[in-house]
Amino acid sequence: MRARLRGQKTRYHHGDLKRALMDAAMTLIDIRGREALTLRETARRAGVSEAAPYRHFANLDELLGAVALEGYEMLITDLESAGGAKSIRDAYLAFAGDFPGRYDLMFGPLHDKAAAAQRQEEVAHVAELTEEAGGLALLHGTASLALAGLGAAAV
Repeated sequence: MRARLRGQKTRYHHGDLKRALMDAAMTLIDIRGREALTLRETARRAGVSEAAPYRHFANLDELLGAVALEGYEMLITDLESAGGAKSIRDAYLAFAGDFPGRYDLMFGPLHDKAAAAQRQEEVAHVAELTEEAGGLALLHGTASLALAGLGAAAV
């Protein structure tokens, strides 16, 4: 049995470290884009050591995959609560406009194989939900053009 000095911590405890890292990553992506995200910067934003992210994510690709999948969960929730074609369209475009970095990540390349596989299911679900509003291809194109400053629709 080891003696413990007064006030010395015997275990690391952050509360919900994974949630804190995800929140920090989403903030960085939304503010600065995917390219600005590193595990080091995510840890700094979450107020933890540089090694802490490795407790939940093997690498940056795994963190990016988790953030992308959470973005799909958010988008699906928004779409499911919308009623009618116009509301679905508005919800989709609002999500893209509110979270452009995350939106770009969600539809960009994912190098984490597990997240990429799960994304296929999420995209299929989004496609079903957006069918009555013109379909995913139309909404994605509209959102992407608007985010690039080329579309007529305000995002």
